[in-house]
Amino acid sequence: LAPSPPVSEGLALCLRRRLLEGMPSSGGRGGAPTPRLGENAAVSAHSGRSLPSRVRRVVDRKVVALCSTFGPRRSRRSYVFRWPLLLVCGLCSVGAQMEQPIDWADVCVAEDLARYRDTLCKKTFLVSTLAFNPLGPRAVANMTVILHPSQRIPEDSWLSRKQYVDLYLPGFEPVGTQNVGMATKRDLSLIPMNPLDVDVPALSSYNTVVNPLFEPKAVYDTLNGVLRLEIRFGYQMLAGRDTEVRICCMRLPNESPPNDPKYRISAPTNDGPGAISILDEPVKSTPYIDPGFQFEFLQVVFDPPVSMQLCTISLTMRPANDLKDRQQVILHLPQITRVQGEDGVIGFSTAESANPLDWMLFSSQALWNNTRRSIAFFLRPGQVLEAGRQVTLQTLPGEFQLPVEIEQNSQQIMAEARSLDSIDEIIGLTPADQSSNVPHVRMFPYSELTYGQAQPNVQTDVTFSFRTNRPMFVGGQIYLRLAGFRSNVVDVVLLGPTRFHFLNRMARFHLPDNLMELNVTQNLYSNEINTDIVFAQLFLPPAMYANDRSILVWTSDPDAVRQPVEISPELCTDVCGGEQKTFIRSQISFEPAEPRLPANLTFTLQPSIFFYQGDQIVLHLYGFVCQNTFIPLLGPGASKVESGAAIWYGEEYMLVLTIGKNQIVDNASPFIVMIGLDQNFRLPGLLSKNDGTLRIEGRRALIEEAPLRKVPAMGDPKSVISSRVDIEPVWSTSATTPYARIVISFILNSDVLPNSIIRIKLGGILRNPPAVSGTPIGFSTGRSGAVVLSGKNAPLFFNVGDWNHDTCVLTLRVKPEYIYAGEYTRFFLERDMYFQLPPAAYRNDPAFRIAIPGAGISEEQFLYSTKWIDNEKQFEQTEIFYGDPGSVMWYPGDVPDFNFKFRPNVDLYAGTIIALSLPGFQHSSPVVQFSPPENAVGNEYDISGFIPTAEWDQINFELRITVPVGNAVIRRTNVFRVRALGNAGFMLPITALARNDERLKIRCYNNQYIKEESIKISPRVVDRTFIISKFEYLPPVKESIFLFIMRLQPAVSIAWPQDIQIQLTGFRNSLSKQKIEITGPSRHYIREAEGYWNESTEILSLPMIFNYPAIQPDEMLEFRITESQGFILPSKLQKNDPGVRITSLNNIQWEPVKESPMVGNQPFSPHRFCMIQYEENVRTRTPLCAEATDCNPPLTDPCNPAELERCGCDSRLDEKFNFTISGFNLEDTATMHFVPYEQLCNDSFVPQYLSSFNLQENKPVMTKERDQATFYGFRSIHTGTFRMCYVDVAGMYDIGFVSVRPACESPYVMVGGTCVEHCPRTKIPVVGHCERDPLALSDTDGQALMLPVVLADPAVAGSHLSERGSQDQEVRYFVYRFTYELARLLRCEPSRIKVASLSKGSTVVNAVFTTVGDEAAQMATTSRSPAALISLLQALQSDTSSSLYKNVFFQNIQKPQSLLQAVSRLYSPPPMRVRLCADGVYRAFCPYAGDIMAASASYSVFVVAVLSVAGALAVCSLICWFLDFDKIREIDEDDYDNLVRNPSLVDRDKQMEFAKSWLEGRFMGEQWERARQSKLLAIADHSAKHVAKPQKERLAIAN
Repeated sequence: LAPSPPVSEGLALCLRRRLLEGMPSSGGRGGAPTPRLGENAAVSAHSGRSLPSRVRRVVDRKVVALCSTFGPRRSRRSYVFRWPLLLVCGLCSVGAQMEQPIDWADVCVAEDLARYRDTLCKKTFLVSTLAFNPLGPRAVANMTVILHPSQRIPEDSWLSRKQYVDLYLPGFEPVGTQNVGMATKRDLSLIPMNPLDVDVPALSSYNTVVNPLFEPKAVYDTLNGVLRLEIRFGYQMLAGRDTEVRICCMRLPNESPPNDPKYRISAPTNDGPGAISILDEPVKSTPYIDPGFQFEFLQVVFDPPVSMQLCTISLTMRPANDLKDRQQVILHLPQITRVQGEDGVIGFSTAESANPLDWMLFSSQALWNNTRRSIAFFLRPGQVLEAGRQVTLQTLPGEFQLPVEIEQNSQQIMAEARSLDSIDEIIGLTPADQSSNVPHVRMFPYSELTYGQAQPNVQTDVTFSFRTNRPMFVGGQIYLRLAGFRSNVVDVVLLGPTRFHFLNRMARFHLPDNLMELNVTQNLYSNEINTDIVFAQLFLPPAMYANDRSILVWTSDPDAVRQPVEISPELCTDVCGGEQKTFIRSQISFEPAEPRLPANLTFTLQPSIFFYQGDQIVLHLYGFVCQNTFIPLLGPGASKVESGAAIWYGEEYMLVLTIGKNQIVDNASPFIVMIGLDQNFRLPGLLSKNDGTLRIEGRRALIEEAPLRKVPAMGDPKSVISSRVDIEPVWSTSATTPYARIVISFILNSDVLPNSIIRIKLGGILRNPPAVSGTPIGFSTGRSGAVVLSGKNAPLFFNVGDWNHDTCVLTLRVKPEYIYAGEYTRFFLERDMYFQLPPAAYRNDPAFRIAIPGAGISEEQFLYSTKWIDNEKQFEQTEIFYGDPGSVMWYPGDVPDFNFKFRPNVDLYAGTIIALSLPGFQHSSPVVQFSPPENAVGNEYDISGFIPTAEWDQINFELRITVPVGNAVIRRTNVFRVRALGNAGFMLPITALARNDERLKIRCYNNQYIKEESIKISPRVVDRTFIISKFEYLPPVKESIFLFIMRLQPAVSIAWPQDIQIQLTGFRNSLSKQKIEITGPSRHYIREAEGYWNESTEILSLPMIFNYPAIQPDEMLEFRITESQGFILPSKLQKNDPGVRITSLNNIQWEPVKESPMVGNQPFSPHRFCMIQYEENVRTRTPLCAEATDCNPPLTDPCNPAELERCGCDSRLDEKFNFTISGFNLEDTATMHFVPYEQLCNDSFVPQYLSSFNLQENKPVMTKERDQATFYGFRSIHTGTFRMCYVDVAGMYDIGFVSVRPACESPYVMVGGTCVEHCPRTKIPVVGHCERDPLALSDTDGQALMLPVVLADPAVAGSHLSERGSQDQEVRYFVYRFTYELARLLRCEPSRIKVASLSKGSTVVNAVFTTVGDEAAQMATTSRSPAALISLLQALQSDTSSSLYKNVFFQNIQKPQSLLQAVSRLYSPPPMRVRLCADGVYRAFCPYAGDIMAASASYSVFVVAVLSVAGALAVCSLICWFLDFDKIREIDEDDYDNLVRNPSLVDRDKQMEFAKSWLEGRFMGEQWERARQSKLLAIADHSAKHVAKPQKERLAIAN
């Protein structure tokens, strides 16, 4: 344009302006293309083309004035008349200028148009387009916005400002969430829609999902109808390209013309009107919204509009089009419920309509569709509901029930009009313009709890933040259940500005219910903004979950729902993340533990939190059976349960314990309740230890459901009866690592609960879909996730499982149904799930495992799995070396660098644990740091880059290397190094390691399994020691001469001057030799084959030979010292005695000989024990008493304190001890038995039935020094003295005796279980027990006996009593005391005891024990015989605890001189038989006093005796002759025949005679030889009677 254009030019510009204003906006979709920013945009007077939008409005005043003559645009019709005139004017103007064409000029940069630049190049949106999907009146649609600014916004200089894009959309309604900051605004989601740029990274592409231009929320202001989009800080909307976003969601208006100018767009900033990037302008392109047939007005009214109440429904409608011909009006009420709950006809009326004749328009009944929740009203045939006519249709009362809540003008309440057959749509679904508000009880869309100090059990302020869906009005209450909270006061003080809205600015805390009550006294508009209430100084509970659902909030509205507070912090101490709220103890026990039988049940529970009244402890006891619902409880916790009883829900296997009123279950002590046997509460069929089917949870005071911690096993163990993993490789996919079809099946012996989890570990198998097969196998992306299950039982697990690549675990969730015991369950993973097999396998691979906690089955190996390839999993290479490669020698205790190489033949996935067993190694830390190897090798891979540390178990000497998540150890040579820096390295074992020592092992377990195997290559670790040092003593008898054999194997070489020295502690040389001859195969190493013995130091030296070949490492040496050298063994040597040592000077340090026999190992003797009958313990503290060895007379009664004290032993007998045997090098394999003391210990001992002592049941307990062996459990049923026999590997030993006495206090004795003072006359006391006396029952009453009784010399003045006369007073007093005291002890008459004489030798009293009198008196007496009296006296004398030693006179009687004498009661001399002589004195032989028999009588006796003897001899001779007489009968023909045919029919004598005749060469029966001997003639007459048989027959018979 020229600076001063003529009028024609003005007309042309005006024409162009009108043309442009009448054209569709350029640049939009469907419009003409618009030049981009930077292209030439010019105006030419002769151009007939449309101008760019930036020059649409030319504001040259002349042009404006000229255009104004044509008048402003007012309507579409004015364009019809004005366009022709403008066209003519424009053509004329153009024609007038054709002769002078004007060049194009860029008005945005032309200097001569600078004063028009702001007008001609105004900042604008070249493209601003709105699109909707779906497109329809009142539709809820996604809105797509496409923008193209003329320049970047914000400008580069405005990047510090917030940039917005505002869309003014009158008539639109937002469908979104309420804005948190302002209740009048709504948040709508915004999604970038620009495609990814080519050759540009996704994160750098413009306005994409990963790099959005706008904030993710658009905000619609319901007050001014503006939708605001905020550009992210630091971002710009580009001018060179379209910017596209999608916003959800907006409700469209009823209608809208295309490109409606009322929709405006602008780009303001946060700095107000002075900083607007693009001024307000119309949106250039908007679609046409066709209103179609519709309702002008729709209203739905509920009466009464009360939540959950019965109501009438009124529909008021005014159609914009006629409805006729039986068409139906359908009202959709998706939230309304018909009381009858079924389809059917309902009644309605038009009583509320303005026109009383409206009832004639509709059929009298409507139709309710219960599926669609709609009411259909039908027009009568021929009736028309005219457009604009308003009618009201109302249902009958009591027909319908309202829901909990319906918001005002709910968009879910809709109406439509359709034809009678519902095929044709007359009026589409239209939301009601107005509908009643059915207010819900007040709810809390937002609620949060915060603590001033979030620590368990602390007292702090608690803030409750919330927002309600409706205001809280005066008189309402807010209830907040704070489970586990406590307070010192009932009325809790409120803090903060909101406290004035509540009664007394306090809240009432009901502690038993944990209920906080807030009474509203001022209206609280908590529906508009978040409201905070601060409770002062509450005690927090011991534990809480994050967002704990036990914290509830509700209002006082009827039917108010108790909502969990949405946000609350976690309270925990050591354990966080869920376990802090738990049952510390949850234990069940039952008695008797018999499957399916009633039992006494005991539950021991201890929660980590408090349970208050109304809280519930719920026990899920699957398999338990009880017919009762109300279960009375026993035990200390029963009083805390409501009504003292639990409720049993049998179908759900659930036992509920509700805490009673004003009761609390704390977390400090166990809560114990019991169910008695009388309730018939039956146990399940079987339970495993800590069975997962028995579970516990807390309700109200929320504790999530978890298994009981302690459940005893009962019945058969729960297990997988059958389990298989069948693998079917698809070899076409790979020759070594193919994909496979995996079939899994199992049968259980117990039920699996619904919703249980089954975990199947397929260790070593890789899920490797082709899409990720190129990524490292440690990556889980694309490998973990859902896998499809196939097979018959796959639907049982929803046909899907979850595969975890990092753990190689397939997790299955069971549907809400049971898997019963014995059911066969089978499913498989198809080949298209891409499970890839490793190149090696085991049969029944331990890496395949199954665990079913829901059935109480812990993880166990699959019983069968396929071995799909011949190769077994192993380590192809394992090597340990210390220090740098090539290091030669390392010694025990060194700390070198530890290097390890290994190459498995399978990949080791994440979670696999590689375990190295390194016995004897030591490391100072449980965490071992890995380092790269000293020298990198090309084909070796350093794993320290992704496995920096390993775990060291010092107790088990095991190094555990765990493959971390996201990595894997693949099939190549892997290496790592543990550097020896400071104390961070491995110290080698103090014992030697052989080359390739088999004790060094490696294995893998967990997600991959390789069986334990020895490390293939490892260096030798040798100590300067004797690998073998073995001594033999033949024979190994203490203090004896022996053959000495020494076998040695040094680990290092030995040469001159490294002499071998041996210390032989306790050894002696009986010949006092210093030079000892050495023999044996290795004597040539010893100089002159002579050793040197030093008696003082007890060292034997074996000198090496100068310049002689050295003893090589590992060479076996044998030296011998024969008996002739005079070495004597010590009295005792332990096995491998540390006192026997060996060294090599300056080479091998002193060390004990590794193997040497034991010498002198045996128990000590004698042990003396006192024991009470039937007790399992002894009363002797120190059975070995050294002082008693020299005690005279010897100690024979260890149960007598006086005797123990006399012999210097411990006299306390009031404590109980076990049998403790002392000795040297005792073994725990020893046994001990007891025999009567009269018997000796014998190797052939056989335990006897009902023997006195029971047999040994347990091994003895040994002391650390092995010098004492303690035996338990011995008990004796008999009294007496018993010999103790000790048996060990060396033989049998008599180690002493034990005296077993009855439980009677001395001097009492036991008879038949009763303690008495004296035994009956037929018994005598033996070790305190009355035993039957054989002498008391013998027929010796008529024989008087004399016994010498030895007493200590009495204290008398003068000569010995034996030297005094019988009439001496002291003698007479002594005899008197002796007689009467002894008679009292023996319970006999004093007259029966006579003192015959006194003798020296101490004082020997020859006492005569007489009979009771003549034979008549002896027959009638009940007193003891003289022999029985002596037997009783000797029994009392043998027992030092008897009443004899309690007597003052006899306490000095001679005691037993040996234990055998005390046991056998045999004293010397024995009693002597005496008789009463005529002079009244008892003698063995009375003096001769005359003839004994007359001479005639004596001769007669002599003659008769001689004759009788001779006659007796004659009779005996006749008897012998008769017995020897030959009685053979004569032989007849029958005898011959029988001898030939059947000799058994003939007497044995005749058979013998026949055979003898053959041998003697005579005929049978011939007596000539006998006759020759008896007569002069040779043959008797009777011999001719016999007929000779033929010789042949005789031979046959003889044969």
